[in-house]
Amino acid sequence: MALCLVVEDDPRQRATLEQTLRAAGYEAIGTGDGQSALAACALHRPEVVLLDLGLPDIDGIELLALLQTRFPLTRTIVLTGLDSVAVAVAAMRAGARHYLTKPWRCEELLVVVEREVQAVDLAEAQERRATSSGVFWGTHPDMLTLRGQLAKLAAAPHTSVLFEGETGTGKEVVAADLHRQSGARGAYVALNCAAVPSELLESELFGHERGAFTGADARRRGVAELARDGTLLLDEVADLPLGLQSKLLRFLQEYRFRRIGGEEEIECPCRVVATTHRELEALVHSGGFRSDLFFRLAVVRLRLPPLRDRRADILPMCRFLLERICQDLGRPPRALSPTAEQAILAHSWPGNVRELANRLERALVLGDEATIQPADLDLGAAPAPAGASARLDDPVRLRLVLEKNRWNLARTARELGVERHWLRYRVQKYRLGEPVPQ
Repeated sequence: MALCLVVEDDPRQRATLEQTLRAAGYEAIGTGDGQSALAACALHRPEVVLLDLGLPDIDGIELLALLQTRFPLTRTIVLTGLDSVAVAVAAMRAGARHYLTKPWRCEELLVVVEREVQAVDLAEAQERRATSSGVFWGTHPDMLTLRGQLAKLAAAPHTSVLFEGETGTGKEVVAADLHRQSGARGAYVALNCAAVPSELLESELFGHERGAFTGADARRRGVAELARDGTLLLDEVADLPLGLQSKLLRFLQEYRFRRIGGEEEIECPCRVVATTHRELEALVHSGGFRSDLFFRLAVVRLRLPPLRDRRADILPMCRFLLERICQDLGRPPRALSPTAEQAILAHSWPGNVRELANRLERALVLGDEATIQPADLDLGAAPAPAGASARLDDPVRLRLVLEKNRWNLARTARELGVERHWLRYRVQKYRLGEPVPQ
């Protein structure tokens, strides 16, 4: 049964809303101010919040932004007596799902609540489906689009795909899921082009015959041959030397190659999937990567968004990863404390999903308490990712990090990866409060 939180300072209207929701089959609790609403969300985790903007202790728009930051899975419906376009726009920008003016109609309200509860159920169902495939898709539009595109690609087993995105966004995991969906007869074989010395890459890719070079004591098959009728993943393909790029291009055109030192042409049809965290198109313009190979690899070109852009997916992903890591370690399930969740949401995650998984594993191995605490995660001072200045210039996020660090400017600046004077200026600019003197 879905839980709805009513945040309304008028006791009569609050009681009426609670009664209406209960009559429709929902659980309902109520509170009359913003601080109580935040506490109730932390304790009960409601699916839907019905929020009156005219609260006695905090501006409704500010509370709405805090709810979105701290509880991104909770869906908020704004109820207000102000029939104002400006207020409606501000509420929607702050994260409201719907905006209803008083006096609200019972039928309309319940339709909106039902729609939002169904959206929460859909997100939870996606989490459950992710467990079976090893991929957490979440609700971010880019990830949902990507999932649909992969389903279509699964029916085209030889179409090359280029996955782009920052380090740790899950490119290899998604590539493996594409192979699984394709139902290919052959194997899924990966080659990390950045981890193999350049002089050995051709042998790793195409194999060699006995005696082809010093140390070649036996015939060896390369990954292209091992991936016959399956999927060949070329991880960090931008690190391929130019000389080998031309041979890879021929293979992509004909699915034929010769082992080093061999005379026989070997045919191995397969799907080639490439990944890169670098701007491959820029490398083409600078002469570091062949343009013809780029276009042959990027028949379908897909980009995975960074974790910091998937704010609503972060906490559900934590639960997904915690369950999987606990199973791998043979540990009983553990949950995140509210303060740990806030610390996770405040972090910039330059290492993306990989960093998140590593932090959670650390917390599970070294943590002593029943729930994971911020100290267990050891987030510390992570460097701000490139282009993150606009995201750092966010008063709601700045306040969260400052509160977590008890208004210690030096510690907060280190965590955000900024200078102290930059932080002090924003505290004054956004009137965030008076910090403890440094």
